[in-house]
Amino acid sequence: MTHVQKGEDFLPKYTKEELHDLYHKEEDPKAQIRLLAALLRKEGMTLEEISKKVKYPLTTVGDWLRRMHLEGISRRYSIKQPGRPKRLTHEQEAELDLFLSRSPQKAGLPFVLWTTKLVRTFIEQHYGVVYKTRQVRNLLDDLGFSCQKPRPAHRKANKKLQEAFKKTSGKEFKPMLTMDMRSYFWTKASSQ
Repeated sequence: MTHVQKGEDFLPKYTKEELHDLYHKEEDPKAQIRLLAALLRKEGMTLEEISKKVKYPLTTVGDWLRRMHLEGISRRYSIKQPGRPKRLTHEQEAELDLFLSRSPQKAGLPFVLWTTKLVRTFIEQHYGVVYKTRQVRNLLDDLGFSCQKPRPAHRKANKKLQEAFKKTSGKEFKPMLTMDMRSYFWTKASSQ
């Protein structure tokens, strides 16, 4: 850790007046507070005094001043951190959206509805990308799907009448009859 110069040795290319002008013209509040710290250092204040004056920790103030002294006055601005890159490309997400808009059976899977675990397994097998369950839920939410909770079976329901209905009902109820009624499932929100 290098020592931060002070007084005229700190930022030798700039005078107190130039730093003062930069400080007053600056619109970014973070950069403005850093310029204030630089101006106070140029006036000969210690790091402890500057820290108390700007109400920021001593190490933070030291880091600001060190960066500006070594790398230039442009370091009064924060460098944008890019963050972690996405695991699926935009094309893969669009393709996944198409797959999930249809039933799992049309994707060659022996299930009726998309559950979080099923989507997670599908992504892993189809794209070779492993997600945690929470991230799959976030991805599905970003794609416009909503998590649905099936209604619980009523404790007084007549099972014999229900079975008779299942035998006599047509194809329109077929997907509902083979559905696992204990798991949450995902559906695309209808745009009306």
